[in-house]
Formats: sequence, C-alpha cells, structure tokens
Amino acid sequence: MKPARIFRPSLLLLIALFVSAYGFAQEKTLTPELILSIRTITDAQLSPDGSNIVFQVFRTPHETEKPGTAISEIWMMPTKGGQAYRFTYNDRNDRAPQWSPDGKQIAFLSQRGDAGQYQIYIIRPGGGEAMPLASAENSVSAFKWSPDGSRIAYISTDAKTKEELQAAREGRDWIIADHNYKHARLYTIDLKTKGTKRVLKSDMTVQDFDWSPDGRKFILAATDTPTVDDGFMNRKLMTVSSEGGEPRLLTETKGKLNSPRWSPDGKWIAWLGATAMKDPFAGSAFVIPAAGGAAENLLKGYEGTTTGLDWQPGKPATIVFSSIERQQNAAYTISMADRKREPLLTQAIIHGSSPSFSRDGRWMAISANTPAHPNEIFFGEAANKPLNRLTTFNPQLNGVALGEQEVVKWKSTDGWEIEGVLVKPVGYQRGVRYPTVMQPHGGPEGADMNGWLGSYSRWGQMLAGKGYATFYPNYRGSIGRGVNYSMGDHRDLMGKEFEDMLTGIDHLVKEGITDPNRVGVGGGSYGGYTSAWAATFASERFKASVAWMGISNWYSMTGTSDIFLENSTVHWDAIMYDNYELYLERSPIRHIKKANTPTLIIHGGADPRVPIGQSQELYTALKWKGVPVEFVTYPREGHGVGERAHQLDFMQRVAGWFDKYLKNGAN
Repeated sequence: MKPARIFRPSLLLLIALFVSAYGFAQEKTLTPELILSIRTITDAQLSPDGSNIVFQVFRTPHETEKPGTAISEIWMMPTKGGQAYRFTYNDRNDRAPQWSPDGKQIAFLSQRGDAGQYQIYIIRPGGGEAMPLASAENSVSAFKWSPDGSRIAYISTDAKTKEELQAAREGRDWIIADHNYKHARLYTIDLKTKGTKRVLKSDMTVQDFDWSPDGRKFILAATDTPTVDDGFMNRKLMTVSSEGGEPRLLTETKGKLNSPRWSPDGKWIAWLGATAMKDPFAGSAFVIPAAGGAAENLLKGYEGTTTGLDWQPGKPATIVFSSIERQQNAAYTISMADRKREPLLTQAIIHGSSPSFSRDGRWMAISANTPAHPNEIFFGEAANKPLNRLTTFNPQLNGVALGEQEVVKWKSTDGWEIEGVLVKPVGYQRGVRYPTVMQPHGGPEGADMNGWLGSYSRWGQMLAGKGYATFYPNYRGSIGRGVNYSMGDHRDLMGKEFEDMLTGIDHLVKEGITDPNRVGVGGGSYGGYTSAWAATFASERFKASVAWMGISNWYSMTGTSDIFLENSTVHWDAIMYDNYELYLERSPIRHIKKANTPTLIIHGGADPRVPIGQSQELYTALKWKGVPVEFVTYPREGHGVGERAHQLDFMQRVAGWFDKYLKNGAN
C-alpha cells in the first residue's frame, strides 16, 4: 500500500484563501485621495432644440495648483452621440451657464480679470472668444435672460463707496450692527445698447426673481434687509415693472419662500413656500393668479417635500416640480386646468440638479447619482420613462469596490416608523458584526438619500472600504415625509428625534450587523450637535464621536449665530428668552459629567452659522472631565470645509479617529 500523500498547501494557495476570507482589505476602495479626484456635475441645461447639454462641473484643485476651494468649469455635450468636452477655459471659475431663448448664445458667470469678480459673459455654442456683457460694480450672483432674449436681468450686491474705501484705508472702518446695509439689487442690461437700469427704486434685497412672459414685469422674492435671518424667514412676494419702479406686494405669505415663477401664458405665479411660519422648509407648491387673489397650496397633505419648481415649456400652464419622497427623488407635473398631479420622473436616481427641458417640453436633461456613482448626465423623453445615462465622468472610479447600500426601517419608542440608509462594509458577510458609525444629517430639516455617499462630508463609502457599516437615520424633523413629520421634533430637540436614532442602532444590532460595543457617531452642523449630545448625554452608547461645527451650548449659540429667528422658529418653535430651562436641558454641555466618549472636535475658523466658540466650550469641558479629546480648527473655513488640503486632512483625521477608538481601542 502506498503511503497517504500529505496535502501541503502552496504559498499561493494560502494567499488566495486569505484574500477570499478578507477580500475587502485587498480590493481597490474609496480613499480620501480618490474622493478629491471626483468631478461633480451640479447643473445641466438643455438647449432649446434639445440637441446639446451645457453643464457645470466642480472639481478640487490639483496638488500642483494654487491651494484653495473647488473650481467650477463649464462643459458641453451633444444629446445624440459624442463625448462631453470642456466648453470654456479659465484659470479661475466659470459657472451658471444659460442658453438664450433662441439657442444661439450662452451666457455664464466668470471670474476673469484682475478683480476676480463674477461678471456675465456671452459665447456662441460653437465656441470662440467669450465676450463680457458689462462690468457691474460688484460680483453678479444670479441672472436670467428675458423671454425675447433682448435683455438680461441680474443681481449684484452694493459695493463699498469711495468714501467707505477711503475711511477703511485710514482705519475708520468700524461696523455698526444693522446699519449701512449692502443690498442685493436687481438690474437689467440691454444686449444691444449695453444700457443698464436698476429695477427697484426702494432699498430692498432681491433674493430671487423671474420675468413675466411679455418681459414687462418681474415677480420677486425680496426682503427689507440683507440679513441671513430675513433671507430665510421674511421674504415678500412682490411684482415690479421691468423698466423700474416701486414694488407691489402680490399676496401675504408666512415663513420660508423660494423660486417664484411666472407661467408661460402669463396667468399664474407659482412658488415654493412653507405652510406656516414654523414650517421648517419651503416644501409646498403654491399658486396664485398673476392679477392677485387667494393663494392655493397644490400639495396639501402630500407626504413628500418639494425641492424645485418651474413651469414646463411647451405647455401654457403646467407646473413641474422635483421632490424628496423618503430616501428617493421624484418629479411631477400639475396642470392648472384640472390640478391633477402626474408623475414625470420616477426613475431610481437621486437628482443632482433641477430638470431642464427643450423649448417644446418634449425632452429633458438632469444630473443625477445612484449608490454606484456620483452625478452624471441623464437625458430622454419627458414622459415618465427611464432617462439614458450619457456620461461616465469619473472613470477613475471604475473597479472601486463599494459597500452595498439599502434602505432600513424600524419602529421608534413611540411607534413611529423611521427610515434611513445603511452602507454595509465592502466584503460584508452575513453573521459578522461590524463597527458602525452613525452619521446624522444637518438641518435638522435635511434628509439622506439612497444615492452616492462618497464625498468629503458623507463618509459612508470611504468607511465601507475600511470595514465599517455607516448608518444614516432620517429621524423625525427630516424632510421627505410631509410637513407633520418635519415638524415632529418641535420643542423637543434631542428628545424623540434622538430616540429615533438610538432605536435605529438597536435595530442594526438585532439584525446582527452592528457590534454594540463598537458604535461611533459623527456629523456636521446639526449632525455635529447630535454627535456632541451622543458624547455627553448618551456617552455609554458611543465609543467615539466626531463633532464637526456642532452646537454644545444653546445659551451662547442662540444669540451669536446668524440665524436666531430661523433657528428659534422652525427648529425649536420656542424662543430661548421664554424657555431658558428647555434650552439648557438640551445642551450637550449640561450633561458633561456623563461624558466619557473620546471626541474629535472640528470647526471652521470663520463660521457665522455655528460660531467656533461652540466647539471651544465643548473642548474645554471635555478636557476638564478628562475625556480624550482633540480640537482642530481650519482657518478661513466657514460652515463647512472647502480647501483641498483641509478636506484631505479632515477625511484622514475622521477615519483615523474611528480606527483608533472603534477598532484599535475597542473593548
């Protein structure tokens, strides 16, 4: 009998078995460096004849370029065959392209010249030299062609006077609060004569506008002051002659208001608005006869949130609107003839821009993303049919292993059904428990969609490549489920909404996905507030926290932020000066003695929304308590992180913090 052969696996076989078991560690995954290489399409404008799409792209500066924030470029592509190509060239920024009504010209904003201000330029679709239309005293922030293409209306903020500039040079540059406002004013310019007119005679700030179809009037969203709070909460719906004059109030409105738009037949004016002063979001579609009358909410009781609105070309009076419905987007039309809502786009894509239509309304283009890719250009018939994806704008992502995404649902403590998005680790294996990071959104009137979650600020796919599950709860207070849901946290911040989040984590533990001993939390703005609350009030549940530009003390926050009225009205639904105890009880700093969670605190050095003192207070308190804490400030940054070097450090630092305390430091 021959002796039995002993099986000795080769080194190559052992390596293969190791890779099979731990394949996620060997695959190409989404890294901070790859994230910074992504070019993001943020707007798509279809030509009137439907033959070409001009679109705006943001990209991070290359390492060899001057340090700074994202650069915007303008690209173009045909709708039937052909590749996208860069349409304008500039070493600074080109953005906001718009076709002329006849499709023979494209206007855009550009930072050309020594001043670095945004001015309007005109170029032919076939290319050539871009020509400046005019030189406003200050940057142009928005513009729109007149219906006949003979004029362009634009918004520009008052520049400093010669006397003010001289005073500043002499050191006499003191600032008195709520004095000497610099208004954003509306102007028109004639393309032939280059003559410019200021439209509003009175001192008001124009937030948004639209031409009447005959070009004789404007519909405005305007405020008495240029303050951020007024811009959020006190917009007025007004009309004014395009030749200039005093505005006339069209109708009384309450709360937030956006996107006033005049119907093509001239009979109606529509806008996005709040249902009440305390409604957190301008998410309902309103309409009123252009001659005046009673306003009508066309979406009363709608269990979604409208995010964009316009009138569909080629149809005299048909509204088209985009909306969030739970973790997805949709688009609908409403005909004024019968007020019937019809689906226009229900494809499972997340909208990265508003839809743009051909002149006859037959074709549409949009930028959109999915869990598998960032924004791309989609095009097709405006008939509730799947649009065709025309671009692969980030080929460097081909072959990158991504974590599987899914919508998750669970019951909160009071029986409310809550939903969210889960990003599983790359190489996820059922039955294995993973370290999990909860990343709550900001707002709180925000929502996380089941789309691309691989950016500097949404870490899901980056963390998936490192073996984490990432959880995005759309807790009560979020948009996308109607007005009542978005107001469900009023007078109860970090009450039931936080229980929504904790029960979501409990659900993932019960499902066998999350390791309850390795749960972290991290987010920005209101998500930073949540992270600070989790690290103090609920410290026993979280092993690591990243509190980015978050609130720690409502006492000091309320009077120093630029959104006192907005925050008190649509978030709290309670003024602090009448509710001191409530504000104190829901401040993370109030529960500092319970804090044991290692916390990474990050803030922009020039943040007006959540002043940096909020992070300084949390840092001081955690250091006093003896909790592991690190406090990082990024100079020049406001409410976010914009510069390339800062974004790279930010992502690496976040991932390193979770690695240290959810993996290496796990119990």
